Amino acid sequence: MPLCSTNIDDEITLFAVDMKKGENFQFPLKISAQTKLTTRLDFDKLIEEKEIGHGSFGIVYKGIYRGNCVAIKKMKEIKNDDDEFEKEVNMLDKFRSDFIVHFYGAVFIPNKVCMVTEFGLYGSLQDLMKHKTSEKVEMKFRIKILVDAAKGIIYLHENGVLHRDIKPDNILMFSMDFFEKVNAKLTDFGSARSVNLLMTNMTFTKNVGTPTYMAPEILNKEKYKKSADVFSFAITMYETFGWREAYPVNTFKFPWKIAEFVISGERLPRLDNMLNSHYTLICVCWSKNKNERLSISKIEQRLNLEFNK
Repeated sequence: MPLCSTNIDDEITLFAVDMKKGENFQFPLKISAQTKLTTRLDFDKLIEEKEIGHGSFGIVYKGIYRGNCVAIKKMKEIKNDDDEFEKEVNMLDKFRSDFIVHFYGAVFIPNKVCMVTEFGLYGSLQDLMKHKTSEKVEMKFRIKILVDAAKGIIYLHENGVLHRDIKPDNILMFSMDFFEKVNAKLTDFGSARSVNLLMTNMTFTKNVGTPTYMAPEILNKEKYKKSADVFSFAITMYETFGWREAYPVNTFKFPWKIAEFVISGERLPRLDNMLNSHYTLICVCWSKNKNERLSISKIEQRLNLEFNK
């Protein structure tokens, strides 16, 4: 991978002289060349337009990079984690899937560290749930969103990567027409930093995050595998099928109450607007025993079968 990118689109003129006849000749010659684009981006090439979100990691802006609409995630100071950040960037650069947001690259300049990805024109699944009633988003389309997200997770798992933060807010919407091949894509994947940040503060303060989508083995600080992503996807399915947050504040007043509930082996009941078949699928994905959870490919198969009915 080159350390810089450049485009050459120029014209040079060749001159020739016929000494015997005393004639001059000019030959215009066009030169076009482009290096492979580096993932080490020039901060000056980024145009920030407006803030669209923020969290414990930093601030996200909608912006422009080389004529493309992008999301610019400006990270809080990384300090001693430079090597980890570079490894993460190198990993993200290798991913190419229709169901994963495109990664353009990152800026490594101190105090300007940021990551640049494809921008989801229609926001996230979380935004969709917030701004549209369940009547306005038919079940077939919700299933298609989950199918797309599952395909993204399959791609990551096949490449030996855990997402670690699956939730509706990390499923971005790119089309509202379910006849399109791709409606939704995964974002914010593979970030060990985000999990470490959550786990260093088990009180789950407002600035750090909540354990809403976290598997019991993560909450217990045990080793976790792909099945932890499946648990998170189960909660995501619960919210998508039910079209509401999994743990309402009036029932779970404090975030640690969610953690206690999950660790104890308790699970949420079937909602009145939820089909038995959907709830059954969710139940085999959030089992306390991680070995009993379905693989993400099996989940995708079941969802796809229902979508294609």
